[in-house]
Amino acid sequence: MVFDRRAAGGLAAIALLGILGWVVTWGPLRPPSLPAGPAIAAAQAQVTGAPGQALYEASCAACHGTHGEGTADGPALGETGAAGADFMLRTGRMPQPAPGEPVRRDRPAFGEADIQALVAYVASFGKGPPIPDVQVNASSDIAAGRAAYIATCAACHGAAGSGDAVGGGALAPPLLDTPPTQVGEAIRVGPGAMPQFDSRQISDKDLSSIAAYLAFLRSKAAAPGGETVGGVGPVAEGYVGWLVYLVGLLLVTRWIERRRQRSDRPG
Repeated sequence: MVFDRRAAGGLAAIALLGILGWVVTWGPLRPPSLPAGPAIAAAQAQVTGAPGQALYEASCAACHGTHGEGTADGPALGETGAAGADFMLRTGRMPQPAPGEPVRRDRPAFGEADIQALVAYVASFGKGPPIPDVQVNASSDIAAGRAAYIATCAACHGAAGSGDAVGGGALAPPLLDTPPTQVGEAIRVGPGAMPQFDSRQISDKDLSSIAAYLAFLRSKAAAPGGETVGGVGPVAEGYVGWLVYLVGLLLVTRWIERRRQRSDRPG
């Protein structure tokens, strides 16, 4: 019997391919099978919730507790809700570099997707306020917003929204650069020394009106008399006006006096 090396090589190649196919499709290298039906939905839900939990455990749990129960370094988050978490994260007030440091507005530490994931996870701790739907458009009632702002906000933040000291070392920050949604969130959650206002005290409609009034204050239409000198108020603006024009008047008077003295000199 004549041994055919070519035929033997072909059979060996076919056998090798068969073994390789078994290893990949049925053997140890086959991909894991996905669960079917409701199990797939459950797996997807776990994947969806994982980023918020992972971010929370890495950046927040050390101070606020694993389940938002609070610790000696940070308050509980059960009543924070989506509004409080969104406000603190978007204004850069949280997370803090170290426990006990003053809470200040700063650049956000997270991107949009991470903020949304963290907000959803923190909101699951309790029944805090949701993110309010604040709408500012051409049909906003600016007059109603001004009345509501003067009644509830101006005492601390100033009539022009420029901020002020409220005692005890606390400051009411300026509001003119605050986005409308953050205005509504701050009213609902009361960050820092600010009181918390629910919908019985300030309605959802009034939230939009107050935000619209603040947007109006940012516009040039709110200052038809000229520059506002920072929007501090009429006393400061009057002082600056008197100072500028008085100095100008003295300079003009001095210039006239010098011209008169030169004209009186004998030629």
